[in-house]
Amino acid sequence: MSLFDTEKLTSAQKANVDLLQQVAGKLFEGAEQLGQLQLKTLRATSDAQFDSLRELAVARDPQAFVEWQASFAQPTAQAERLLEYNRQVYELISGTQTEIAKLAERQAEAATKQVQELVEVVAKNAPAGSEPVVAIFKSALETAGSVYDSAQKAAKQAAEIAENGIAAAASAAGQATREAGKASAGTRKPS
Repeated sequence: MSLFDTEKLTSAQKANVDLLQQVAGKLFEGAEQLGQLQLKTLRATSDAQFDSLRELAVARDPQAFVEWQASFAQPTAQAERLLEYNRQVYELISGTQTEIAKLAERQAEAATKQVQELVEVVAKNAPAGSEPVVAIFKSALETAGSVYDSAQKAAKQAAEIAENGIAAAASAAGQATREAGKASAGTRKPS
């Protein structure tokens, strides 16, 4: 009699390959979305630059040139576009990471179940007098599970804290940019 069920072992190996394929798929999806975001941003930036050059081309007097120059050098708008791009990149990366973490969590749950089943098989087939060893083994398994759960909860809390910090920093930066833009517009003298 064997303690290892070859069908379960084969099933576990297949599940691991499937998990790797799913993780690779999520990574490819994320990379594709990032590429699309970069292309969209590049296109929008390029279009804005060409529009600005068109405005320069039709400027016929110094006043039109000054107006073009003022509209061209808008640090507030540029900073807001950069903040928006960074927010979208962060959301994309965070979403991809969350999906991969969910896949890994499901796989860890399945592996834990398999280990528990193995411990039960070992306990049933253990020779007489080995109950203390089996009990210690079960206790160690429960402790490892508790440590894993605690670590997983701590990692989730750390991720939430980091996400909240990034959101707060982005909000503060956006507000500072808007205030700087207002202050800059208020100090310009009309020509």
